[in-house]
Amino acid sequence: MIGKKVKNFNIIGCPGCYPTSILLPLIPLIKMNQIDTKSIIIDSKSGYSGAGKSVHKKYKNKNLYDSLKAYGVGFHRHNSEIEQEFSVNTKKKIRFIFTPHLSPMFKGILSTIYIDLKSGSSLKNIQRSLKKFHKNNRFVKVLKNNSMISTNDVINTNNCIISVCKTRYKNKIVILSAIDNLIKGGAGQAVQNMNLKFGFNEAEGLR
Repeated sequence: MIGKKVKNFNIIGCPGCYPTSILLPLIPLIKMNQIDTKSIIIDSKSGYSGAGKSVHKKYKNKNLYDSLKAYGVGFHRHNSEIEQEFSVNTKKKIRFIFTPHLSPMFKGILSTIYIDLKSGSSLKNIQRSLKKFHKNNRFVKVLKNNSMISTNDVINTNNCIISVCKTRYKNKIVILSAIDNLIKGGAGQAVQNMNLKFGFNEAEGLR
C-alpha cells in the first residue's frame, strides 16, 4: 500500500528521525483505539550526530561525550511533524508531551513512550496489534513483550525495533522504540523510498 502511494509522487518528503521512532509504534494503536490519546508522554534520547556538525562548536568548552542534555522541552521543532502525522493518519486530535535529549553517543535514537490503555485493552493486545499492523513492513520488528532493547540493536541498519513493556500499574504501559538516526531516521528512508518509487527491491542497498 505504501509502495503504491510512493510511486505516485516525484517529490517525496522523508520523516524526521525522532518522529520515525515515535509514529511507527503510536499510529497503529491510535487508529485501533487501544490507547488514551490525552496523556501520551514521549521521552527520546539521540546520539549527538542528530544535532548536526555545529554541535561541537556549541560544546567547545563543555564535555559533550560525558553529559546528557534535555533540549527543546515542550516546543521542539519535531512537535509539528508528529502532530501533523497523527492528524493525517488518525483524524484525531492527539495530546502528547515530547522531550528530546542529546546523549553522549555518536548515533542512535531510543524513544521511551508512556501510555494509558483504553478499557478492555491489554499488554498482549497492544503487542498483537503492532505485529499485525507492521507484518508487511520488513524494516519494523515488534519484539516479545518486555524485551529490553538498546540502540546497539539497530546501529547500521534501516530497522525500527519496538518492545511493549508492562509497568506496576495494569492500565499503564511503556513502549520502547529504537532506530539508527542516520539510516532509518535519515538516508536509509530516502533509499527505501527511491527503491519503491523506481521499482527496485525495497531492501536494495539497505541489507
